[in-house]
Amino acid sequence: MTQETPARRTTRSIPAGRYILFWAIALAGAGFDLGTKSYFFGKLGEPHERPPLTVIHNVLELQTSYNPGALWGFGRGFPYSSQIFAALSIVAAAGIYVWLFILGAATDRRLTVALALITAGALGNCYDRLALGHVRDFVHLHVDAINFDCAIFNFADNMLVVGAVALVLLALRPEATEVGKPATTPEPAPSV
Repeated sequence: MTQETPARRTTRSIPAGRYILFWAIALAGAGFDLGTKSYFFGKLGEPHERPPLTVIHNVLELQTSYNPGALWGFGRGFPYSSQIFAALSIVAAAGIYVWLFILGAATDRRLTVALALITAGALGNCYDRLALGHVRDFVHLHVDAINFDCAIFNFADNMLVVGAVALVLLALRPEATEVGKPATTPEPAPSV
């Protein structure tokens, strides 16, 4: 008796709409990030050139900053940190593409969206690292009433965090039943 093996997912089994969804989010997200960086750096100037622009008193300011490290300044003191993190961004984007479209994970729309957000953030910050040698940040969230001060960030950072949180939530969900296979229900206990 032979046991059936599940058909291996190939790029042919991925709906064309998934490619469009992935690239629309990844490229539009990266474009939005780069556009907002250019706009706010144009309006606010270089870091320490002008005082921060208060949006919500004691909570939110727009303030330009350069970050040679990764998210929230991690690794900013490493030699060649911008080049290292740019290379890691490129490797991550390539790995995401392989996972989704070569190994077939893009059949899951939610996973495609989460990974597209991560790719958008990686591309936006990677561009800054390669073109400028650092990442441009401009949003400073701090809640003075509770002594909370977040590192200055940008929209690419937000997309990376939202995509990562979505991945965690997807990983924690109960395993879905296979398509076309009815969910099994436990047999009722025999009555005595």
